[in-house]
Amino acid sequence: MLLFKLIIVLLLIFVVVSLFTALYRLNKDDADSTRVVKALAVRVGLSILIFVLIMISAKLGIIEPNANLPY
Repeated sequence: MLLFKLIIVLLLIFVVVSLFTALYRLNKDDADSTRVVKALAVRVGLSILIFVLIMISAKLGIIEPNANLPY
């Protein structure tokens, strides 16, 4: 379970790195460059992967959703 959480945190860090890479390329590259689009596509792909991993792990019981809602 700790390994799974570590993987999710690393993927989230990669998402943030990809976002800042796209921001840097947006400021430094030419207007016709596709590197920004590719960096943002990587970010979206990683975000979808994180979402799917969390849903699958919740379904398999690897992680448990919080059932103690305050309301």
